[in-house]
Amino acid sequence: MFCPNCGKSDQSPESYCRSCGEFLTDFSGKSYLINKLLGGSNPETQVNVNLIINAVTAFVSSLLLGFLNGYFDAQYDRTGQSAPPIIYLVYIFLALVFVWQFVSFIINTRLKKKLGGRKKGAVLVEQSADENALSSRSTQKSLPRADFENVVPASFVEDTTRILDEAPRK
Repeated sequence: MFCPNCGKSDQSPESYCRSCGEFLTDFSGKSYLINKLLGGSNPETQVNVNLIINAVTAFVSSLLLGFLNGYFDAQYDRTGQSAPPIIYLVYIFLALVFVWQFVSFIINTRLKKKLGGRKKGAVLVEQSADENALSSRSTQKSLPRADFENVVPASFVEDTTRILDEAPRK
């Protein structure tokens, strides 16, 4: 895959470009349409959409819990009739939904901080610094030419045999 921002080839889809840091979307993937409908295909946008969904769901579930509790408390005060037992299960369900969405909201805010802390140009700056370090010195001066005529093959068999001969046999 080619990066649409810088044109660098051999990139993995649904990841960040190794050259410029742009998020690479796979337009041929099955999840592309779902991601586009939910508000974006890059991770930062997906986290923002999740934050909104978590906040709205937690708010609505807490409102429903409050309204149901208020309704059945008022009914009990007027008529003396208690709420049906199934309502208590609905209370528990709405409370669990609120807790789940609240925890998801906290996790997504931490993820947003991690994604927001990553700078787009950081990969490019590190790469250019490495290229400058390599171009400033000559590799021919630091490494001698290889001598292929006097090559001594590395042998680990002799050392292994000596170590095995020294080991006590059972």
